[in-house]
Amino acid sequence: MARQNGPRSMVGVWIERDVAAPNAAVASDAAAGWSVRCVDPAAGWLRLDDAGVTRGDGVFETLLYRRGRIRSVGEHLVRMERSAEALALEIPPADVWERAIALGLEAFLTQDADRDADAANAETRSEETVREEAEPDGEPEASIRCVATRGAPGAGAACFVTLSPVPARDPDPKPIKVLTLDRGYDSGAAQRAPWLLLGAKTLSYAVNVAALTYAKSHGADDAIFVTSDGLVLDGLTASVVAAYRSREGSGEVSSEGSGRITLRTPGVETGGLAGTTVAAIAEAAKTHGWAVESVPMRPADLLAADALWLASSVRMLRPVSHVDGTEVSLDPELHEVLSHTLEQTL
Repeated sequence: MARQNGPRSMVGVWIERDVAAPNAAVASDAAAGWSVRCVDPAAGWLRLDDAGVTRGDGVFETLLYRRGRIRSVGEHLVRMERSAEALALEIPPADVWERAIALGLEAFLTQDADRDADAANAETRSEETVREEAEPDGEPEASIRCVATRGAPGAGAACFVTLSPVPARDPDPKPIKVLTLDRGYDSGAAQRAPWLLLGAKTLSYAVNVAALTYAKSHGADDAIFVTSDGLVLDGLTASVVAAYRSREGSGEVSSEGSGRITLRTPGVETGGLAGTTVAAIAEAAKTHGWAVESVPMRPADLLAADALWLASSVRMLRPVSHVDGTEVSLDPELHEVLSHTLEQTL
């Protein structure tokens, strides 16, 4: 696929049952009875009475295209199917989503930049702006979002994929400050009340947005949810990963000595989201012989960590420097090793 220089814009792919618009890029999955086609994402494809808009009734997944491949696509689509089952929402099978992603990715990589706009703006764009739009190693990155809503009454599910450019990455990400915030549920709620949809990735993100607003108004960059009885769940849009070094020996980051470094993530039984990036991090850690544990964690465990991160599909590893105003250890060497290995694993 030919790659164009210059800024890219969002690409949209609409998924529907046995519909193929004329004069459009179309790929059909005849066995499943679904079709996918590229559409203008600004053309207003959702109805005003779509339940995804009016009630947040739907599910989604966000994937990353980076350095020539889509990361953890199978794991994301499996999780999306589980989320949809929790809502009793019928969505297309994974092979249809994969076909839609492939069609959208081809359009994203080969789209024509607006040459006239580029020429008109070339003289006014600063060197810094050009640098910010540069693509790493000449390869574009895309945030791929798969969305399925309940749809409008009587119309069935509305399903689509969008692909958007990812801003240039900071090779040395600034550590962030986080607050721990009460999620309002105890640790038994996920098992006791499945209708709360704890552990499902739904479109109902108003609470997460409100929590982020609260955190920022109190001097933090992000937040981590905890149960009302004090167990760590996950970040607002990321998973929690903590590293602990053995106090024996030199403490050097090495693949030797499996007990030297332990990575811990909160167990999902209490209602946290099963992070696809966490699974990749576990694989990456095991290549170095590090121990990996999914266990109940409390805020005190975060403070005791030798390194702490929020991990997500698009932002990857974001080191945490403070929890509730208390400084947490940073380990640049461990961050570099884990980031590099994660890059190879995803």
